[in-house]
Amino acid sequence: MGILYGLAAAFCWGLGDYLITQVTRRVGTSRALAGIQCLSLLMWIGLLLAQRDALIRDTGLWTWALAAGVCHVLGLLLTYRAFEIGSLALVSPLASGFAIVTALLAWFSGERPGATALWGAVLLCVGVVVAAYSPGTPQESTKKSLAGVPEALGSALAFGIMFWMFNRVEAGLGTAWPLVLLKAMAFGSVLLSLAVQKNKTAAVSAGVAAPPVEADSPAATAAPSPRRTLGMLALGAAAADTAAWVAFNKGLATKEYTAVVTALASLFSVVTVLLAWALLRERLAANQWAGVVLILLGILLVSVKA
Repeated sequence: MGILYGLAAAFCWGLGDYLITQVTRRVGTSRALAGIQCLSLLMWIGLLLAQRDALIRDTGLWTWALAAGVCHVLGLLLTYRAFEIGSLALVSPLASGFAIVTALLAWFSGERPGATALWGAVLLCVGVVVAAYSPGTPQESTKKSLAGVPEALGSALAFGIMFWMFNRVEAGLGTAWPLVLLKAMAFGSVLLSLAVQKNKTAAVSAGVAAPPVEADSPAATAAPSPRRTLGMLALGAAAADTAAWVAFNKGLATKEYTAVVTALASLFSVVTVLLAWALLRERLAANQWAGVVLILLGILLVSVKA
């Protein structure tokens, strides 16, 4: 069962990334984040009520949970932005490289991963360099091919720190309460961001010049989508993320399969890359595909920690 849970988590997270891309490219980062995180928060509140988990009053653990929530918000913002402007087949594997950040933090915390994990870290770093290298292309073409890469790397850093913190939080508080907090913080932060944007819009209507929108940006070129379609995409993304977390944690509960579950779940970007290739017709250069393969292999080795 542990293997099935790991595969289910990988599929759901990969599908969720693909659906998130569809929403961000239609309505932009902030609105997509608001809608999806609101739905996700409601789902976790429902799970919390169904499980009837007791609230554990531990100031230290909740402080860690708040810090993890900050990293969660930053990671989401950067991930959504990377998916909006970048090539999904490239930025998704880069964003899923959070495993190396978690491994490094574990190292500095006293853990000593084996040689397999260290080789995985090396492969991941090499993969990033190979995937980001575009030889012999004009400056503008290179800039376009690397769109979203800095955001994806920032997302990996933020989520890597979050998962390192979340390991301690989950052990003391369980899964439902911390995730309700994380989703509430994400939803609240994006509401604040939208309020700021609304004030800027009001200032523009009063005569202040608006910031220019690039002609080739997704927000400028995407055609408006029916609300029902957007709602279904957002609901699917939220449901996929929630299902992935549930499957991942159930898989970890089968102690003898922990390493296998973690390794399989961390390969969710394979699903995203395949969906981007098959449905979005995204095409990468040969060196970028090679970099993606190295990144995925590195993530697998780091996750196994053999």
